[in-house]
Amino acid sequence: MLIRIRAKDGQFRCELQPGDNASKLLEQILASTKADAETLTLSDAPHSRGRSASELRDQSIASLGLRHGDMLFASYQDKQDEASTSQSSAPVSEDAVDVYWSQQRGLIPRQHDRQFCRHGEKGMCDYCMPIEPYDMTYHAQHGIKHLSFHAYLRQQNIGVPSTSTSYVPPLEELSYRVKVPCPSGQHESWPASICTKCQPSAITLQRQKYRMVDHVEFVHSALIDRMLDAWRKTATQRFGYLLGHYEPYDKVPMGIKAVVEAIHEPPQAGETDGIVLGMPWDDEARIQQLAEWCGLCVVGMIYTDLEVADPTHSDPTQAGLVSCKRHADSFFLSGQEALFAAQQQSQYKSACRWSQSGLFNSKFVTCVLSGNPMGEIDVSAYQVSEQVMAMVDADMIEASVHPTTIRVKPSDSTRYVPDVFYRYTNKYGIDVKENASPTFPVEYLLVTSTHGFPTEPKPRFLSSAFAIENRPGLEDQTLDGLLAQVRNVTPDTLVSWLSDWHLLAFLGQTGFFSSDDMRIACRVAVTHHGREALMSSSGWQTLVTIAQESAPQPSSPPAPPAEAEPEALADAPSEGSACPHCTFLNAPGSTDCDVCGLPLH
Repeated sequence: MLIRIRAKDGQFRCELQPGDNASKLLEQILASTKADAETLTLSDAPHSRGRSASELRDQSIASLGLRHGDMLFASYQDKQDEASTSQSSAPVSEDAVDVYWSQQRGLIPRQHDRQFCRHGEKGMCDYCMPIEPYDMTYHAQHGIKHLSFHAYLRQQNIGVPSTSTSYVPPLEELSYRVKVPCPSGQHESWPASICTKCQPSAITLQRQKYRMVDHVEFVHSALIDRMLDAWRKTATQRFGYLLGHYEPYDKVPMGIKAVVEAIHEPPQAGETDGIVLGMPWDDEARIQQLAEWCGLCVVGMIYTDLEVADPTHSDPTQAGLVSCKRHADSFFLSGQEALFAAQQQSQYKSACRWSQSGLFNSKFVTCVLSGNPMGEIDVSAYQVSEQVMAMVDADMIEASVHPTTIRVKPSDSTRYVPDVFYRYTNKYGIDVKENASPTFPVEYLLVTSTHGFPTEPKPRFLSSAFAIENRPGLEDQTLDGLLAQVRNVTPDTLVSWLSDWHLLAFLGQTGFFSSDDMRIACRVAVTHHGREALMSSSGWQTLVTIAQESAPQPSSPPAPPAEAEPEALADAPSEGSACPHCTFLNAPGSTDCDVCGLPLH
């Protein structure tokens, strides 16, 4: 029997017998192509995921249902692709979700249309065939405001690696800085001189068509409730970093969601109308390393902007409600907040194989806890565009006195600012181009994402009971409190107690656990297995020993009552007495004077 194979190296045939093993088929494919065996997959349809060679190797041709003349589609990476597809001098370590989507076709399936389809159930026509993930009609029908990043790549015909050694990645990070030195080499470097070769071109601000993260998912509501608890008790605002990971999001074609597993609050001073932060903070590197051991990373930040609706508490209808400060007639994200978000996004750029630098944009999200028009506390999720990240990097913009606008800085000896414009559609439907100097609307910088909670929560951390860090006077993390908890931990309750981010963060700074011990603790905390390895670690044994030795001793029983003294001694003075007759000082317990012999009493 003949099996046809179609691959990027061409189409060819494999001669097999029905009783042959699939390994014989794989050997012929590998001999006819430059495929790397570990990446080889076979499918019966183009662009489908298929099955890997390792899954097929031990099966027979007959068990696979293959018949004479069937065609299989082979997908693989060439053995030399590792060198030829390198996009930067440093290796690109992409997020797992980006690797996943780069291997998928991403087509949107459609059901059989009873009105227009004139074929059988197994047929396909223009009305039911799958459509591209960037189809704008589909996005409009489902209320999706932005393309996902990978759908955007498909729209730009980006996403198919080339085997050419001269391949140049198509994406390039925006930069509005003056090129120093000038590529022409014809004059002194700026600020001494400048030309069209080294100066940035004029900038036209446009709303970003795509978003790096489509949805923010908090694994359980306790994450939000515990952050709000600080505001409810102190009336001051709080700030925290979102720790989590990225997953595919099925509500958007080729979508990505940031799954938040924990919120870490750095040192801060909360005010009623703002927050004072120190950046960078001293413990930042340790927390990032701890998150990595837990399989997490920094996916964004969250902060509160809350104010009670009735500060006087005189209107019972306003009880429990908060003010709606952010809405269409005021602002959603102020200029200062947008610039801060741009700075944070620049610190957490996304690895990207399609970028010449190996980095492109950022998946870092900004979440705000504030009041909605109903007076309820709600979460809003944003990102700022790639353009504003580049403008902040070039020191071109700053916050203005009005929260809805951004101010363009003037050129001087320290910066060169090109002309900046922005486009909008006026009330007559006409596209208008305006000069962005001195100010332009913040809305041109924002990209919105959705948010929510899972219907079936599966959090990595089982507990959130331990005191939260950097809340002195409100929630204090103390060694004595930790030791008291350790004394009550049993082997059966160890995992559920340890599986708490704030507890892990505190354990790491006690000095009892080495780096290896903390890795074990993190693994047990997020996988909920392997408690024996933790209990046998030196760090845990030291902690248990200290907890036992520092346990308060039981109170001593009361002393038995003293026996009654003999009657003769009961009347004797407890101290030496002077004789009232001769004034001689007699020994304690004497009844008669040792000199005159007269009684002392």
